[in-house]
Amino acid sequence: MEVLIDGVKGFQFLNSPDTLQSALNEIMNFLSTKQLAMVKLRVNEQEVYPGRSLESIQEMNVSNIRTLEINTYPIHQLVEEGIADIELYSPELSGLCREIAQVFQSENPDEGFDPFQKLSAIWSEIKKREALIINLLGSHVTEDNPTIKMIKEHHDKLNSVLEEAYKSLENNDCIGLGDLLEYELAPLAEKEPEIVSQLKQLVLQFISKST
Repeated sequence: MEVLIDGVKGFQFLNSPDTLQSALNEIMNFLSTKQLAMVKLRVNEQEVYPGRSLESIQEMNVSNIRTLEINTYPIHQLVEEGIADIELYSPELSGLCREIAQVFQSENPDEGFDPFQKLSAIWSEIKKREALIINLLGSHVTEDNPTIKMIKEHHDKLNSVLEEAYKSLENNDCIGLGDLLEYELAPLAEKEPEIVSQLKQLVLQFISKST
């Protein structure tokens, strides 16, 4: 098995991996010492994506792997860029919630469905970015960290309310959806800038330690 990291050959395993997952574990540990994150993976010249794509082949025997290609990116740049993206969109959430709520409470409530779907997609992306940043910070923060606990509690509450909102959407309950947006989701959205601010402090602490 030939391993290429950012196009460079020569990576040597300290142990002899027997599966793709065990090989990736050692490579990831190595990258961590270099403050690098894996952003792209190709196995036998085929791109592999996180989730089911990777899960379906993680037990592949290394004898069946000809090439393992990995592209990396500096962790501190990933978290900085992630924070910048979240800072850009999170302040708009509460206003969007209330605007869409007004549409659902108007004479043309059907016009609110598409904007709600877009709002949901934006919020979902923000949650993913926050989770990615926490994951990238890795061993530098623990679940006992107050900011991490705050974000987890916020996400749990948000997921619960969004689940109610999707049920209202499926039932064409415009009034119920409007109420959830105005009285449940908008207040949660107002907390996002503070959460992002706290997360940014963790990122700055991480960067100061890693540079």
